[in-house]
Amino acid sequence: MIPLFKVFMATCAIDAVQQVFWTGYIGDGEWVKRFEKAFGEYIHNPNVIALNSGTSALTMALRLSGVRHGDYVVSTPMTCLATNMPILSLGARPVWADILRDGTIDPESVKGKMNPNVRAIICMDWGGLPCLLNELKIIADEWQVPLIHDACQSVGGGYNEKPSIGGSPAQFVATSFQAIKYLTTGDGGALIINDPELLEQGRLMKWFGLDRTKSAQLRCGQDPPFWGYKFQMNDITAAMGFSNLRTICWIVRKARANAQYYNRALSECKNVQIIPYDRSRGRSGHWLYTCFVDDVDHFVNYMAENNVHASKVHDRNDIKTIFKDSYTGNLPGVDFFDKHHVAIPVGWWVESNDRQRIAELCLKY
Repeated sequence: MIPLFKVFMATCAIDAVQQVFWTGYIGDGEWVKRFEKAFGEYIHNPNVIALNSGTSALTMALRLSGVRHGDYVVSTPMTCLATNMPILSLGARPVWADILRDGTIDPESVKGKMNPNVRAIICMDWGGLPCLLNELKIIADEWQVPLIHDACQSVGGGYNEKPSIGGSPAQFVATSFQAIKYLTTGDGGALIINDPELLEQGRLMKWFGLDRTKSAQLRCGQDPPFWGYKFQMNDITAAMGFSNLRTICWIVRKARANAQYYNRALSECKNVQIIPYDRSRGRSGHWLYTCFVDDVDHFVNYMAENNVHASKVHDRNDIKTIFKDSYTGNLPGVDFFDKHHVAIPVGWWVESNDRQRIAELCLKY
């Protein structure tokens, strides 16, 4: 079976984690600082707060945006549940915007959903493909609300000739280092904050509102300026991430080469259509390679019978019971995408003979 996802772990990660064990300290320490610095250099942005998950990063971004109970947040329903559950955790309500054919949120739909009760906009890079960030930032600025960029699938992506995570025009950018992401820390995430004052608030918020740079003898003796979370990364996961960073460029190059092969091989395929997008606006990190088929279940079973794992990966959020009080409206883009989208293996583990076989199966389908 050619898997849709596979965990990558650098061999040097074993030694790095062992070094952490020998120090006798495994919490948020020197390895976390090293990882933050190294990841900041990779994305060309030093404003990195390493956390325990991408979900935590989105939760903090909403808090720092001023989202409170009863507020509205414009978001996409075509995403992982992790994008929108943080909205509910703060007592706010999603307002669903429609999506483009490539799976990213439609700025025109966002514009039509804005109202005085909206306190933030969340956009999500489908499979690593950058959203129309500049257009979304214009809308956010017009309404004087923050743009929160869910880049949890975007390691390796680019936007406007910059890394899409570090070069994003959004005030807040969340990313994930969860187990099956191309850059993994076992589980983890990061929040990039492009506002110096809010960056310092974020560093306090990740750990109960307390300043971890002060003496460790009695940190709880501090009087926190606001309540916070226990969202910090630890040195064990940071050591894994620091080690895996050494190979991330190779991982992304392999995924991109596989995606380019599919683009060519499937360009004339009638029954499995490649996802359309404007490649001039940015480069996908290709965490997913999405196609459209008429019958997703039939295609998934067909591929499984031929030892290839295919899946929708994400399901639309707006039909879930937990979001029953959210505003939906007419979402034709979501209707089409959710009915027809499916992902095929594209990552670093897919060798040339694998991708050839996958393409041949699609052409025969």
